[in-house]
Amino acid sequence: MYLYIFDSFLVKKKYKKILDKIETRITDLEISGRIIRLTILESIEEIIKEAIKRGVETIVVVGNDKTFCQAASAMVNSGVVLGFIPINEETKLAKILGLPKNELACEVISARLVENIDSARINHYFFLSSVQIKTAKIILKTPSYTIFPFSQIDEIKISNLDSLLDGKGVSNPKDNFVEVIFQKPISSFLSFFKFSQEKIINSFFLFKKINVESPKKKKEVPVLVDGWRVLKTPLEIEVVPSSLKVIVGKERKF
Repeated sequence: MYLYIFDSFLVKKKYKKILDKIETRITDLEISGRIIRLTILESIEEIIKEAIKRGVETIVVVGNDKTFCQAASAMVNSGVVLGFIPINEETKLAKILGLPKNELACEVISARLVENIDSARINHYFFLSSVQIKTAKIILKTPSYTIFPFSQIDEIKISNLDSLLDGKGVSNPKDNFVEVIFQKPISSFLSFFKFSQEKIINSFFLFKKINVESPKKKKEVPVLVDGWRVLKTPLEIEVVPSSLKVIVGKERKF
């Protein structure tokens, strides 16, 4: 049993032809199912939880990276298969998963190549892709030691399924670890050249569990989770191994 969830931004007229092609293709491939078109007032998480209770076996979200991450956070440890049809928008997760855009992704859904991948828990929530911290003014604590990032670091990413900050390679969502990546600007000498906006990875580490805290007990530091949810320190982050079943393409990057 398939359930298709179309994100609310797809109500715009410019997407009508694309959606028509998708609906035609899933019918041709005999993978059609119920279609829910979200409104801005509806919660994708609540719809998914209700669908899981009803026994839906495969949920396919149609939209962008945010759509996919929101769906994934609601499906951790559910045993239900998650598919993704990315629409025209820029989507790095679709590239990592080996998914073409628009109606071409229907072929991948039909082939049904399923991988068990990790997710991660952050306090009482789950995330799929990454956590971004736009400051070095934090403390990272592991069961073994504590990390105090250098002040020159201008971004820290805690990644489960994402591209690395220099665009070379991806984090592995099957290794039972999250990656903590420290990024700093390129040197002032190189800043005179055309690649002045580029940044480089300073270093990265692998962890199963990590705590993020502010050095000042009463000052909370905001972090961006999966590009849509904002949480504040203190945070406890822990990998949840093989907790999601995801349809991938043959060209996946992991």
